[in-house]
Amino acid sequence: MAQTIIAKPQAFTPAYNPIKYIVDSTNKNLTGFRYIYQVYNSGNLKGTFKIVPTYGTGYGEIDLSKFLSSYVKWDFDPTITQDLDAVNSFYNYDVKVGEEYLYELDYTSALTSSGTNTRINVTNIFQVGDQINILQDDGGTANPLLEGLHTVIAVSGTWIDVNVLFSSITDVNINGTINYADNRKVVTYDITEFISKKVYNGAKTWVDFVVYNENDTRLNGVTKYWLTNQPQTNFQCTLGQDLWLNARARVDKLIYFQNSDGDIYTKAIVNNDSIVQVAVGCNNYGVVTPVTGVLPMIKPDTEYYDFWYSEGGAQFSQKYRVNIDRRVQINEYVISFLDRQGSFSSFAFQLKSYERGEVTRDEFNKDVQGFVTDGEWGYNYQEFGFNTFNINVTKTLELNTNWMTQEMSDYFQELLTSPQTFLKLVQYVTTEEGIPLLDEDGCPYHSAESTAYVPCIVQTNSFEVFQQRNKNLIKQSIVVKLANNDNVNG
Repeated sequence: MAQTIIAKPQAFTPAYNPIKYIVDSTNKNLTGFRYIYQVYNSGNLKGTFKIVPTYGTGYGEIDLSKFLSSYVKWDFDPTITQDLDAVNSFYNYDVKVGEEYLYELDYTSALTSSGTNTRINVTNIFQVGDQINILQDDGGTANPLLEGLHTVIAVSGTWIDVNVLFSSITDVNINGTINYADNRKVVTYDITEFISKKVYNGAKTWVDFVVYNENDTRLNGVTKYWLTNQPQTNFQCTLGQDLWLNARARVDKLIYFQNSDGDIYTKAIVNNDSIVQVAVGCNNYGVVTPVTGVLPMIKPDTEYYDFWYSEGGAQFSQKYRVNIDRRVQINEYVISFLDRQGSFSSFAFQLKSYERGEVTRDEFNKDVQGFVTDGEWGYNYQEFGFNTFNINVTKTLELNTNWMTQEMSDYFQELLTSPQTFLKLVQYVTTEEGIPLLDEDGCPYHSAESTAYVPCIVQTNSFEVFQQRNKNLIKQSIVVKLANNDNVNG
């Protein structure tokens, strides 16, 4: 037997795009033939799939995207200001391909006598006591007693004896086929192997996937990308926003930052798993070391900063720019979301917001028991007829962004479709009179302990795709609700 590889995915691929393995076999025309695909992780078998040959080509073709995507999740820790191993954002696997087919033996040598019974001369793997089925080329016309179900009563590597009297054989030259009576198959595993494959929590668009190249995300040159779709230049970020972006890890790593003043800073990456998640937002870039310039990295007059991956002082990734948004905020709501490449970016909603609530309740009408006094029935005013239960309070927020760039508007669609979104709740520090305290940048002050991310659900189901050539000023609106209801007592 022999197998030939027709197609295979790249070693590092997005889990939610097609992951096709296609193999050809020289045995594909045998009776009952199936390809056997087995998926392993660290030597542990995770799944076995038996595939019928494709009509026309006979290839064994399987798409493992649905199976493998069930093993990747996402990584989100809002306390991180350095980096973390994004162990849930990727999955290592191996694929091994075998095959099975019905065990059939064609015999062409003349039948002989074993003394009393009939001997069939053929190389075989049968054992004494095996139940076999014999199909003769003439349908059993010449040797009717040899046609059908029989038992092997003696065996060697080159012949078998069956419980048919040789005296019943009228034509020893009739050829035939033998198989197990229970249609037992020959099974061979691990003929072809695909080793050290990896999927990550990403999904390329229909147009982008056909030109996807895993080397574009291997951080070893100035043209390489992080695992994010966040705009590289026209992305605005308020001082309160957090960003956690994924990148393929390498040893001896540094993240370089350069602000609009020309100051350069570095931050060491301490983790080195296949994918690391790095904090790079205005609010959570963490502790950086000055190379040129002085701390802090974001000063009152800083307009933007760039960041990139570096190794040995060389630029080993594209530069990503974060433009600092200091526009006046009516409200500051921030939603962090899982983008389509597995990173957690965020959008700020600075314009007017509207909070609405909805109460749902079930009720039933209960008989008023009342009481009897001096032979007359009465009741208390406090007794309930209609009673309520299962009370739920659902609050929704209608949020509005500030004016944004075309690139941010396009990226905003990933927030609308993201399966994982978190609303940042901030408790500002105030004076005894309730006046917010301001920091050195003139923004309301809050401590890390007064900030929390809570899961929310995007309820906006339709949106307009804005194009700057048609509309110079672009802003977006969104409606969200918290993923967990507040409890009601009583």
